[in-house]
Amino acid sequence: MEMMEDIISKVSTFVRTMLFREREFDRATLGIRNSPFFGKLIRWRFTDAILIGLLLATTFWTNNLKPFERQFYVNDVTISHPFAEHERVPVTDLMMYSFWMPLAVVVTVAVVVTTSRNKIYVTYVSAMGLLISTLMTSIVTDILKNFIGRHRPDFLARCVPRDDAPLNTMVFAQDVCTTDNIPRLLDGFRTTPSGHSSISFAGLTYFSLWLAGQSVAANEYSGAWRAILSFSPTLGAALIALSRTEDYRHHFVDILIGSCLGLAISYWSYFRLFPAISHPESYNPLVILTESYDSDRSAHDYDYVPTSESNDV
Repeated sequence: MEMMEDIISKVSTFVRTMLFREREFDRATLGIRNSPFFGKLIRWRFTDAILIGLLLATTFWTNNLKPFERQFYVNDVTISHPFAEHERVPVTDLMMYSFWMPLAVVVTVAVVVTTSRNKIYVTYVSAMGLLISTLMTSIVTDILKNFIGRHRPDFLARCVPRDDAPLNTMVFAQDVCTTDNIPRLLDGFRTTPSGHSSISFAGLTYFSLWLAGQSVAANEYSGAWRAILSFSPTLGAALIALSRTEDYRHHFVDILIGSCLGLAISYWSYFRLFPAISHPESYNPLVILTESYDSDRSAHDYDYVPTSESNDV
């Protein structure tokens, strides 16, 4: 009997020890979250800052990728639209609407509204999430469109096929195109997915989620105007995407794929930093909520100290 009790006691001690070690070892930060120096680097997402640097460097590589040149029919009506010299939303305007304007609002609102204790951190994390969302989307989009190599709706206008080019026969651009503007011709192979669509949704959907979280738009006491205002940037992203079909730069499937890509990356980028917009403190980053929870739990652990008197009946 004593042997059984001794075994049970040892097993219990072992289990408590393992649970204690499991609780102390933080797999997410490899156990260095509570380190005086490395803990601060983790809190301020030093690895994300490194990632941004790598993404910026990668954009120079993806911008110079040569697209795969697919064969085509000279009499294909789906790629015979005219070339628009003036786009409704040029690339400079795209970056202004999708990144710089949201960034300006994010920084301004975070500085003005957030409490002084967390002002710098909330601003930093919010801007970092927006930057990662747009950079990651841009790189993925460029890689995909260069490897897919599908023709734009205005491809033949870029190609300018020679008069005796064979009809109803698959041909290569180098065999039938007469244009001297090679960069414009090569860009004609980069239609899927749409970069305007993916980047606009990546930046403006992130911005919409951020506005909804900061304004607690999902709170039961919040007016509908908060949700409408928060998600209006996403409508703007949809309009930017649709403008690409009006300029005959993309097919509808191109903007659909690009929009889904931007949506997916923006959701990933936002919700890895902030809680659900229905959370009571949706305006606080997850790190602040976790630190607050750990602080409350530690305080609660010392609220009750058993004494010999407490065992008296």
